Amino acid sequence: MFAFAKNFKKNLLQNYIKSPKLLTAKYLSTVKPSAYYIAINSTKLSVLKIRENRVIIYKNFIGENLEKRVLFLRVSQKCHNMSYEFKNLKKVKLVNGRVGISFFYDNKRYRYFNGKAIDANFQPNTCKENLKDKQLELMLQAFSEKLEKGWRPKKEIKPKMIKPIDINLYEAITLAFEQKKKMEYSLRYKKDLTSAYNKIIEYLILKDYKRLLLSEFDVSIIKDLLNHISSSKRVQLNYKQNYSSLLTEYFEKYKLTNPFRLIKLVKQEEVLHKPIKDIKLVFEELRVTNTNLHICCLLAYGCLLRPHREIRNLKWGDFNDDCSFISLSGAQNKGKKNRIVPIPKFVQQHLKKRNEEHNIFTDSLQVYNEDYFKTLWGRYKKESALIKEHNTLYSFRHTGAINVYEKTGSLSKLQQVMGHRNLNTSLTYLRGLGVKQLTVEDMPELM
Repeated sequence: MFAFAKNFKKNLLQNYIKSPKLLTAKYLSTVKPSAYYIAINSTKLSVLKIRENRVIIYKNFIGENLEKRVLFLRVSQKCHNMSYEFKNLKKVKLVNGRVGISFFYDNKRYRYFNGKAIDANFQPNTCKENLKDKQLELMLQAFSEKLEKGWRPKKEIKPKMIKPIDINLYEAITLAFEQKKKMEYSLRYKKDLTSAYNKIIEYLILKDYKRLLLSEFDVSIIKDLLNHISSSKRVQLNYKQNYSSLLTEYFEKYKLTNPFRLIKLVKQEEVLHKPIKDIKLVFEELRVTNTNLHICCLLAYGCLLRPHREIRNLKWGDFNDDCSFISLSGAQNKGKKNRIVPIPKFVQQHLKKRNEEHNIFTDSLQVYNEDYFKTLWGRYKKESALIKEHNTLYSFRHTGAINVYEKTGSLSKLQQVMGHRNLNTSLTYLRGLGVKQLTVEDMPELM
């Protein structure tokens, strides 16, 4: 009987007559129009042909001694039930050594390397080497049984990604602002961004631009926005930089040119920061004026720390026992690197260590607000005859930088003590302070 089936047609059903269980149409390995199939019972073997959604008995073979444990293939007018086909179920081994099973279903190849898809615990690639072949054989049998019982692989429907074309400017600036607020920026920078955000929202409402697209946000509108905010070129430059920072990600996402980069504002003339003269007299005056301001200025000059961000937040626990060193973690300084800063003797004599958890200025767990030293400095500057117009609280740090460079002549040491991440920043300090870096001896000679 099987010899006849094999020779009759290559695509005849011949591999699934293995048990006395009922063989339904789902067992068929392939279904095509005009394909041949075998139907048998205990007394008759029939070759069936499917034509135009109808089953036609192509030929009958009657036998007297056919075994009773053969299968009966049920076929009916509902030929669409036969469309569940699979074929070439086999074990596979990849070049990287992984093993699994493979089969074709609906003209698509499927590979499985474990039994998770059929809720079976087969892991031939993670088990011991001597158990790998056995695990793979069991997995093959399990998949075969599942397929015969009607299980079929799920086709993954990948959602079509819609390429973004444009976005509303109002929406983009709002999303960008909310993202920036969640990031670890300084309070001063976040305050600047908040001001920039409020200004542009006010402008969009005033000009009825709430429906303006990001692609329509061109140079002419940006210039009008900046002029609306301020007539000062310096202020415009700051807002331009903040808006560019906020929207850069969205310009890139929607493949648009950043129009802020096309706007060239006239740069302000550099103001040459002057170091503080008579520094000793200034410190004497500060000592009797305000103790906290005096300590702040000593640390800014002697240790080159930043007044508002680093000095204001210092705890006694940041100092060693004899107050000869300050240890700052990356979270405590702008450079984000751990720093150990030596404390000069003239600063040490004004420090007396107390509770390690307490702030050095409040002597408690509380910390003064960001404008605390700015306010104290403003009051002192109005009363002092020693402080010039361009001197600020940061001038103590700048003056200390000049002192370090003139003593050592080393830019790398200056970079280290100032906590700069790159040397260019340190060079900018020296240029801005007008430090003489060349002498007459350095200039060319007539030979």
